[in-house]
Amino acid sequence: MKKIKNPWKDPKNIGDYNCFACSPFNKTGLHLEFWEDGEEIITKWQPCKSYEGWVGVLHGGIQATLLDEIGGWVVMLKLKTAGVTSEMNVKYLKPVKVSKGELTIKGRIISEEGRMAKIACSLFDGEGMECAQADISYFVFPEKIAKARYQYPGIEAFYH
Repeated sequence: MKKIKNPWKDPKNIGDYNCFACSPFNKTGLHLEFWEDGEEIITKWQPCKSYEGWVGVLHGGIQATLLDEIGGWVVMLKLKTAGVTSEMNVKYLKPVKVSKGELTIKGRIISEEGRMAKIACSLFDGEGMECAQADISYFVFPEKIAKARYQYPGIEAFYH
């Protein structure tokens, strides 16, 4: 697996960067980091009690956030541009127990058609059991627009 650089962590690029999912500067955020493994983009995250819904269970909205964020990084890294979520269908397969340890979230491209990309994402608990899946459609911007309007830094910025 290859570690992905978060280009917005660079002090000269910070600006208003405060993403709940991946900014290390958001005090209440998830502080996600990313890796590339072949066709998949992967993140790992340690859940804690402050993100529970029901007692001992990770809130479904946090699960959806994790799945959506990995999908967005798939777009940036694999399609080399930025996009926005158009549609997201989450299947909650089993409760994510906070006590089971570090989660693994994976995403990969399923298809591209015009300016739409379909991404498949999965969330695994600390024991490796798949607990949630998401099929996500992203509206993908041409790279020139992504750079001009959405702070996409170019693919080279993600690699050391």
